[in-house]
Formats: sequence, C-alpha cells, structure tokens
Amino acid sequence: MKRTLAISTLLTAAMFPAIATAEAPVYVSVDCMKSTSPGYVQLEIEMWKPVHQHLVDSGNRSSWALYEVVLGDRSRCDYYTVTTYSGEQQLNAYSDYAAAFAAVHPGADAGEQMTATLAAREHRATELWVLVDQTEIQEHRFAVVNKMLATDPVAYERMESEVFKAGHQVLIDSGDRAGWAVYALVSPIGSSIPYNYGTVDFVNELGPVPMAEAMLTGNPDRDLDAMHELLGLRDHILSETWALVGATDSGAD
Repeated sequence: MKRTLAISTLLTAAMFPAIATAEAPVYVSVDCMKSTSPGYVQLEIEMWKPVHQHLVDSGNRSSWALYEVVLGDRSRCDYYTVTTYSGEQQLNAYSDYAAAFAAVHPGADAGEQMTATLAAREHRATELWVLVDQTEIQEHRFAVVNKMLATDPVAYERMESEVFKAGHQVLIDSGDRAGWAVYALVSPIGSSIPYNYGTVDFVNELGPVPMAEAMLTGNPDRDLDAMHELLGLRDHILSETWALVGATDSGAD
C-alpha cells in the first residue's frame, strides 16, 4: 500500500512520535501483555523503562511507552507496550538489550530481572503498524484506540486525511482533544485478522466531545449526511481506552 507521510514533530509524554517524512515512515510495535503479578508495572517502569531510554538516546528507537487498558476487554491484554521507530533502518537495527541493561543498571543481574519480568506478565502478541497521517499530538493522559476494517484502503485513507482530520483538528484547537492519528496494520495480516487500520484519539479527560459540530466546522463545504455516508468506507470493529503509565523522553537531536 502507498503511504503518504508528511508529519511534524512531537511528543513530550508520548505514545507515538510525530516525526515522519516520506523517506522515514513511523513504525509502531505494539505488544500485548497480560499481567500476572501486582509488581509488573513497577518492573516495567523502574527496571525496563531506563533500558528503553538508553536505546532511545542511542538512536535505536524513537520512543517507548507503557499503557494500561482502563476501558475495554482486559481478559487478553491489560497492558500494552508501544515502541516507535523512524524508518526501516531504525526498525531493523539490532538492539543490544544486554549492553543497554548493563549501562543503566551496573552490577544488576539481567537474567534475574528477566526471570522476574517473565513471572510478572505473559507476552500474548505483537502487532506492527505504520503511521498514515496525524494532527499535532500534545501531552496526554489517555489514548482511545479504535480498530477499523476498510476494504478500499485508498478511499479510506483519503477520507481520514482529507475530511475527518480537519474535524479532529477543530477538537484539538478547542481543547477537547490532545491529538489524533491513523495507522495501517503491517503485521499480522490475513483473513483471520478482523481489522487493518487503527485510529487513536489522544485525550486528557474522558467523556463525549462535540464530534458532529467539529466535523461541520472543519468541513464547511460538506453537510453532515454526506460525511456520515463516508463512514461506510470502514467497519468500526472495536474501541479501547488506554491510560498512559510511563514513557521515555525524546531522544537527543
């Protein structure tokens, strides 16, 4: 699929960085975790977040974050880790976790910590996504993750970028939203996967927003019925709300 990416800078507290160019698409690796111990979050934040920060600072990735599912089905995944990469070179670069661990935890036993981590959570699945388009993304507390199935990818991406993005920007300008982005699923794909796109609404407060009004304001040449018809370009499969638990800082320029 053709990806058109023309996005500017981002994230202070962050899930998905807002840096993308046609030469360096943003890839997002999302790992589904099921916690099996109340100490899981502490391990991620105190032990592994500094390791990811070291890898960000050394240019092996763009960001890492931990999110908790607060609204949605928690039976399979109650936490997600989200790692972003700028371009295929960074995505495919080797990350030396042992060296990174030794650098930030000198004297600690990496094997013991990994054993403790494996005992505290089950890694259920990994998905790889690529950024299609986005607004600016500001500091946020929550990410509302929507998964979609589109049978005409070109028409669907055009709808999101040329119509709905403007409405989301209105909500950002009014303070009702902290950002918005749309992603295409890279892997896994196939007939057993019920979605191929995802959108994320970044917010600081949960609750309804004036979506219809924002879409009309952002698209003064369209009426609501015409925009509603565009929704037929995708099936909305599910939504989950994730709360940001912790994230790395931006890497060095």
